[in-house]
Amino acid sequence: MLLPVGITVLLCLGTVRGFLPNHESGGIDSTVFTDADITEEGVLRAVAHYMETNPLPGRSPMAPGELENMKSLTATELFKAFFKADVSPNRLVKAIQELISANNQVEVNYAENSNYFFHCEKIAPSITQMQNLRDSMLSSLKEPVSSSDLESARQSAGQALHILQQFYSNTNWPELGKGGPYDHLLNPASPAFPVAPASKETCRDCSKDESNQLVCDGNILVNDLLTSGYKLSASCRRKPKGKCGHGGRNDPAEMFPTTGGINKETTDPRLSPHYQLHQRAAELAIQATRDFFVGDGYGLLDQVGSDTFKRFFNLEGYSLTFVIDTTGSMSEDIHHVITTSVNLLQEFSSSPDKPFNYILVPFNDPDVGPVQVTQDVDELKTLISNLRPTGGGDCPEMSLSGLKLALEHSLPRSKIYTFTDAGANDEHLKDEVQVLLDSSGSEVNCYLTGYCSNRKRRSAAEEASGRSYANIYEELAAYSGGFYVMTTKGELDQVLGIMELSLNAAPVTVAHKQLDGSQCSFPVDETLTEITVSVKSLHSLDFTITVRQPSGVSPSTHTVINTASHKIVKVSPIPERGMWTVTVSPSGSYEVEIGGKSLLDISYQIMQKQKEYVLPVQGKPVKGSNYTVSLRLVGGAKGAQVQRLVPISGLGNPLDSITLNQTSDALGNVLAIAPVFLHTPTTLLSVEGLSPENLPFSRVSSYPISTESVQILPVPDQNSTMAPGESLEVSVMVVNEGTAAAFSFKVWDDFGFLESFTPTESFLNSGESVVLRATFTALLKNSSFTSSTATFTAKSSATQNYLRLPITVISENDTKTDEIPPNHALLDLYMPCVSKFQHKPTCSRHIWKMRFSAMDNHSAVTVQISANPSGLSCSPRGTDGSKEVMCHYQSNCCSPYAEFLISDENGNTNTFTVDYRRSRPAAAS
Repeated sequence: MLLPVGITVLLCLGTVRGFLPNHESGGIDSTVFTDADITEEGVLRAVAHYMETNPLPGRSPMAPGELENMKSLTATELFKAFFKADVSPNRLVKAIQELISANNQVEVNYAENSNYFFHCEKIAPSITQMQNLRDSMLSSLKEPVSSSDLESARQSAGQALHILQQFYSNTNWPELGKGGPYDHLLNPASPAFPVAPASKETCRDCSKDESNQLVCDGNILVNDLLTSGYKLSASCRRKPKGKCGHGGRNDPAEMFPTTGGINKETTDPRLSPHYQLHQRAAELAIQATRDFFVGDGYGLLDQVGSDTFKRFFNLEGYSLTFVIDTTGSMSEDIHHVITTSVNLLQEFSSSPDKPFNYILVPFNDPDVGPVQVTQDVDELKTLISNLRPTGGGDCPEMSLSGLKLALEHSLPRSKIYTFTDAGANDEHLKDEVQVLLDSSGSEVNCYLTGYCSNRKRRSAAEEASGRSYANIYEELAAYSGGFYVMTTKGELDQVLGIMELSLNAAPVTVAHKQLDGSQCSFPVDETLTEITVSVKSLHSLDFTITVRQPSGVSPSTHTVINTASHKIVKVSPIPERGMWTVTVSPSGSYEVEIGGKSLLDISYQIMQKQKEYVLPVQGKPVKGSNYTVSLRLVGGAKGAQVQRLVPISGLGNPLDSITLNQTSDALGNVLAIAPVFLHTPTTLLSVEGLSPENLPFSRVSSYPISTESVQILPVPDQNSTMAPGESLEVSVMVVNEGTAAAFSFKVWDDFGFLESFTPTESFLNSGESVVLRATFTALLKNSSFTSSTATFTAKSSATQNYLRLPITVISENDTKTDEIPPNHALLDLYMPCVSKFQHKPTCSRHIWKMRFSAMDNHSAVTVQISANPSGLSCSPRGTDGSKEVMCHYQSNCCSPYAEFLISDENGNTNTFTVDYRRSRPAAAS
């Protein structure tokens, strides 16, 4: 129930909020449900149902409804109840965010297509569109399932959910008084409800109240047929008289006959004529969303199985991935990984903080792989021990190929560790690696025990930021929010302790600062169960650090790293709450980061206006532009208050301080919305406020926001499907928002459908744009519903950006919709009911009879009559599987009238009327 045109819609990781300007806010309250509220609630119910029947190893299944019917069903509370430990739900929240983003993007990309909204009585075509998207989702989830496959599947699922949810706000299903969702939408094997035929009037004009406002109570004329409102668009240019409208002041045809409408999108009568049914429509849509995923026999869970279901929702946790150089000089490094890193992992092997799996990706030159996956630490140790360093001597190596392979096989939000003593021989893959990092939210940490490279110039990121990176590894680590360590082979074991920071099921960043001096402070709130203090010298000075509690006492600390230029200590348990300090000696310039473990964290999205909506940015934001930040508190947020948003530079310098006005959505999530000006190459977002116990708290986004001076925009209302053996052209617009520059373009997709693209390069002055067109071709052997993701990139010497769009293979037969109603033929009619026989008591003594056939070309038919149903009998005609039925009907002359409703299995209907109530007989019609 995305709020209609003219209402700003803001999305924050699972929650869309519709806000009207103040003077229009009458009738809107916090109980307004939007597509995002419905998607989040439906997904949480589905996941709760799954968790009840699929407990953790060694635990018993829960009682039905124990999780699903929790009073406060949030992602955090669900994870608490299931894991019985502090495990962050951010990975599930990320999956929900992707579903909602795809759901909301329909409003921009397919606004003129009634088949995505059930507008204009497009019932059957909308069902077909939804089922095709659902089949596309299932196709993407066929084993083996990669990260790109999951992204494609969530794209298709989000779009399908949009159509599913629109059914309950835009049709008369809630008005029909049905007790639950319409089963036929998700389970085609269940009976279809008959749809009003084109000739049937479905609505009367709405009346007006004393203030001249339309009142649409009781305006629907049909109570046994399905219908929907007409809303004009490129695919529906006329509202026939006698048909229901969509209604509301955002419907340009609201005041044309038939006036008013039936939409239930909001609780405002000026926007939704049937506003009083908004809550009921939302409840039905939530239940239908839940059933989309766990419906018995037809939901996603039963279609793909438990393992894929868990991957779809990121329930498996994260991967801890090793990307290891196996050239001849790496023997000592590999030995340290085994003796230090693997032994550390063994200490955490029974902890809730452990990763879901371990992945090993070796690389040499030119060989990369194979990818090896295990959930057993001892097996990981064996796999690494079996690596045999050979070759080398022709530095650099194929390290980015190994990293790309690791990202493709790792779970979202994974921790990836790269070990090498050489540069990258495949830096041309950097763009693809960064796209994978953006889509997965994973973190790359790089350990170097040497370096050699062919790199001779600064990268685009360095040119733009003015910051100099030592090499491609430091650049990628900074890009993803990870660590970069340059050390010697003899001292490698002294810095491998950083891996301990990855073994955290609820990681948060408390503060990120550039310290110019000797002391800085940071808040420690009651939700933190451990903290880590990381200090890195910006000038390679040897230094010492001292951490103090609010009382001035130094707590007991555990040293994680202790090198001349980088030190990390860990405090657990935490003895005191309040403002802590870290003192560095000697005074100088340092980068300080405070991490910790807590369920209280922030989620955010960067939003921009697209048509009449404010939706998440696609690709990277444009440097020097204004955006809206939609923030949300997750985990242990009840009673917490957000007060300020502080954008900070990559090194930790504050750039602004923005006062936040806290609000909430229909599900009770704590939200805040603020304008933000992104004018630096890299920005982190820090949120400050008060914890549930009224202590100061702060949280910093763990993933940096990178800005660019070029953007790539999708061309709206273009096709994204092609049939096997056919081609599809997809266009995007590249806009240069920076200084004049020569740009090169690249296009690729996951399944190799790309045939060609043009242009490959273009010189663009500031403000100029060019349309990039790509042609994709599906081979005849490609099965229907195969989904791929196309990636478009634009790059100059100083900036680069990307855009990812889904493309799907669907055969023409799968797009066809049966909209032809069944027909009938009158075979016999005996009608003795002349005028004198239609009066009581003589009318009951005279019987009239008729015989007729009903048939459909595609499916079986059903014949119904509301009056005197016992007088009707029908049976199949013939025994050869014919779709024709023979019907007999009789009644007395007190009722010389009958209206038959003939419907097929797709809900198409036709009416057949016999009326001899007039003094002169009327022909059957």
